[in-house]
Amino acid sequence: MDGSRVVLTIAVVGVMLLVSLLFAMKMFITSHDQSYNIRELPEARIRSVIDVYRERKQINEDTAPSNTCYEPKMFHPVMILQNRTRGFDYRAATYKLNAEKVAMDDGRLLSLIRNYWLQNPSLLQYKFYDNRIDYSSGQSSLVDNLLNNKERGFYVECGAYDGETQSTTLLFERYRKWQGLLIEPDPMNFHKLMLKRRMAFILNACVSPYPYPVMMRLARRGLYSRLEANTSQSYTFVQCFPLQSILLALDLQAVDFLSLDVGGLEFSILQTMPLKSTHINVISVSCDHCSDKNETDLQSFLKDNQYNLFTKLENYNMLSKDLIFHRN
Repeated sequence: MDGSRVVLTIAVVGVMLLVSLLFAMKMFITSHDQSYNIRELPEARIRSVIDVYRERKQINEDTAPSNTCYEPKMFHPVMILQNRTRGFDYRAATYKLNAEKVAMDDGRLLSLIRNYWLQNPSLLQYKFYDNRIDYSSGQSSLVDNLLNNKERGFYVECGAYDGETQSTTLLFERYRKWQGLLIEPDPMNFHKLMLKRRMAFILNACVSPYPYPVMMRLARRGLYSRLEANTSQSYTFVQCFPLQSILLALDLQAVDFLSLDVGGLEFSILQTMPLKSTHINVISVSCDHCSDKNETDLQSFLKDNQYNLFTKLENYNMLSKDLIFHRN
């Protein structure tokens, strides 16, 4: 009889513990889902960039140190599953493909980029030095208007620098819930980029001006860096991939905004792209020290590929231009 009571008592306690565990799990899942879906509630719907800016400015004034911007993320980014083999020398494998000058869609190349070179978006709070709406020189606001304030798009920024200074894509990520890809070849700049905790895939490599992967030298010019096609032992060498290879590695079907600022190789990079079969809605091209002929050739090439010039922004010193093209 006593044994039966003991068994019954243990059974009752076990059932109570199980019920408590299930209730706790339900509460955790509910709170977890709400943390990502709060922006989807009708009363929290984004009406404009200004609305979100004011709200986030108040959050930062309440919680962040001066001259910094720590804020929560507005959505949960898509991640890629990466299959990595411990001890595998992926750089040596990449150099081998460089020597072979493999095609942009070579499966070995795409696998290396996806599994070893790319890094997934950060889920940590942003960490910016400044809190503003448009970090660019005006390109972001123009593109935002051109795309009718589109939400949940995808951007690609080549020459991302530190992910904040002069960023042409940060507006879309913070205020339009866009995800994207940031490409920065300079190791020092890339380290700064990582610290910003962007909601983007990041890649410490350069974009190849050829239809195959290649090593190129990186020459530093003050705060920024410049890629050069010839080689020298006095420069840092960086791995470069065709832009099409990077897009294929991410299995991207469409890009809403492509921003190119890569030290003079923009035209060559675009020439490697199958633009007619790759859906890119808007392209912004930085054109430093462009001659009239360079600009004309670029416009002619993009027009042949179904892109029209939307606007041109000129820097104060007239040596730098930003050309924005829209797909027909």
